[in-house]
Amino acid sequence: MTMRKTGPLATLLVLAVVLVLGFAGYTLAKGRYESRSQDSEQLEQPDQSGRASDSGQSPDESTALLSDYDARVYTEQGDPATLSEIADGKPLVINFWATWCPYCVQELPDFQEIHRAYGDRVSFAFIDVADGTRETAEDAAAWLADNGFDDLPVYYDTDLEATTMYGARSLPTTVLVSADGEILAVSAGMIDPILLRDALDALV
Repeated sequence: MTMRKTGPLATLLVLAVVLVLGFAGYTLAKGRYESRSQDSEQLEQPDQSGRASDSGQSPDESTALLSDYDARVYTEQGDPATLSEIADGKPLVINFWATWCPYCVQELPDFQEIHRAYGDRVSFAFIDVADGTRETAEDAAAWLADNGFDDLPVYYDTDLEATTMYGARSLPTTVLVSADGEILAVSAGMIDPILLRDALDALV
């Protein structure tokens, strides 16, 4: 049985995920998704470092627990599942995404490799923002099968409960949760796969 690593190094590796916030994302404004660009309306402005600013609605990574943000999502078959049920006592990686988001699609191959490498020790929830307007669960499931990603554990946020609860106003957004249910990082934008692997190594 692998012991979980603890201490300052593990903490630094986990928190490094937060440092990859960037422009690569899509904003959710008044129920509609708009491309993040200089000409688009934005709910959150990037700071001078180029990172998206905190929306004030997402969990506080230093104190929040998964049990406080235990949103319900749905399987392809329509069965409900809470995030704590998906975690099943393991570290959890949550990725909010959609097929129409090019940055989400761009990072899916990296996530697929990471899932294959860590899937026996880490739980994953790829949450498709199936709002019924730009995306439906059926369309997303077909796209996953057509593009070779149907091995990923994908869930569908058809009522936007999880998207709203986690303040995922940009896509992609990735959340990292420890095995004991502490929300360690909420990152808007594409994730550096090396940093994510380092963070997972520190947790398992």
